[in-house]
Amino acid sequence: MSAPPPPLPLSKCSTCHARFVPVDGPCPRCGAATVEPYAARPDGTVLAVTALEVPPPGWERPHGLALVEVEDAVRLLVIAGAPLPSPGSHVVVRADGAVYRVGPAEQVERGEGEVPTAGRARLSFEPPR
Repeated sequence: MSAPPPPLPLSKCSTCHARFVPVDGPCPRCGAATVEPYAARPDGTVLAVTALEVPPPGWERPHGLALVEVEDAVRLLVIAGAPLPSPGSHVVVRADGAVYRVGPAEQVERGEGEVPTAGRARLSFEPPR
């Protein structure tokens, strides 16, 4: 069986205790400069999903997105491969650089390793030029 998925890199504020996606600079909630790294469990629950049939130029079609809530009520917008997870399903979120991707929780429990990309190339925030 493969190793468990790595924890999610998040940030937390030492002043107001907010937890959020890593950012450069101050806390987006209170403005304090005391932001430090925080590792969260990668499992979460899908709150909503959508597929963009007409994504921006350079992005795969359809482009699946899911809103996932991980521990401490942190919500992440993640790239979801086909088939899209359904709201309420349990998934595992992986950080891929500055992008978050999601796959079914069963894949990690079965030890299948990387989250599949449904045969598509990995996407980045910037489409090819």
